[in-house]
Amino acid sequence: MSKIFDLGRTPEEWSAKLRPRGVELSPRTLRSKAREHGQYFSIGRAIFITPDQMDEILLREADRTSRFAELQHNSGPKGG
Repeated sequence: MSKIFDLGRTPEEWSAKLRPRGVELSPRTLRSKAREHGQYFSIGRAIFITPDQMDEILLREADRTSRFAELQHNSGPKGG
């Protein structure tokens, strides 16, 4: 069978897998982020996300969050 089918999981499966670790990520949000970053495979209406793609989604979101926090910090009131 295909590696994508062997390793890939649906957003619902990823959401359930992350929940015990204290990560509340809805399948809808994950599906949206996967599409936004182009990190998914689809067949018909089904979406599969591999572990490598999940890593990429998390890294890109972490980078985005870090840049946003940095912008907020740098645009705060200046002392003087």
